Amino acid sequence: MFNSPSEAFSAYLAMPERLPQNRGQQANRVIQQITDLIDDIDVFLFDAYGVLNVGSSPIAGACEQIAQLRAAGKMVMVVTNAATQNKAQLVEKFQRFGYDFSEQEIISSREVLMQAMDLSGSKTLGVITLDEFRLDIERPCFYPQEPEFWQAEEFLFLSGQAWNEQRQQRFIQALNLQPRTVWVGNSDLIAPLEDGVSQEPGSFTLTLPEALYPLVRCYGKPYAPIFDEVLKRISAQRGSIAAKRIAMIGDTLHTDILGGNAQGFTTVLVTQHGFLRGLDVTKHITLSQISPDFQLASI
Repeated sequence: MFNSPSEAFSAYLAMPERLPQNRGQQANRVIQQITDLIDDIDVFLFDAYGVLNVGSSPIAGACEQIAQLRAAGKMVMVVTNAATQNKAQLVEKFQRFGYDFSEQEIISSREVLMQAMDLSGSKTLGVITLDEFRLDIERPCFYPQEPEFWQAEEFLFLSGQAWNEQRQQRFIQALNLQPRTVWVGNSDLIAPLEDGVSQEPGSFTLTLPEALYPLVRCYGKPYAPIFDEVLKRISAQRGSIAAKRIAMIGDTLHTDILGGNAQGFTTVLVTQHGFLRGLDVTKHITLSQISPDFQLASI
């Protein structure tokens, strides 16, 4: 488990072979607001935590910036590693924050993962999530507090809040005894909150021992499947758009920026509210060797 962004950052540095290959160094120019790029970008992809909201609070001014992009005819989307909530719950959350994103404008790692899984099969599924977010699918599901969970034929990791270190050690033992696929809905290590951080599924799965890591299937940023879905929706609505005219805007070097760089997108690092809040941004870019095209304090 990681108690701070600095600890999570060190963990990311220790696992380069488990992350996509970065596409070189970028210019890293400073801009004042996201609408500074309005002439150069056709599609704006926004991370959620640290960019649109911090915990349960929307970030001041973000709604107005989104509205300006819409008025200019730009395509705007949320690309999030949030995996606990389903699509309807995510739409409701953003509406509560004051945003007007439609279902088609929100792409979550949970959604992409669920499309890849066989939800109607007979294999038992051990689901790691909060009680209020239990799944309504055909497959037989068991949850961590149920004895059958540990004998499940596959695992689905949706929420770090439903887990702890004791369960993690038992999980490792169970996988060693009987290797099984581990589907990961959120590949983040942590998420920034108003006060502190939350442990996300990536902190328990990306850090599994080397012998077990081949069991892991990740569908969120920085991995390709979520961006494949992004490109599919862009193509359906706007046709072919050059990669550099698509911007990935996020607060985390090893997820948003690395993932966007790997796709050849323009990348924009937000520094004030999220993963790098209060840290030396230049130092962390240098250490990671992951550089955005642009950076700004807040969108």
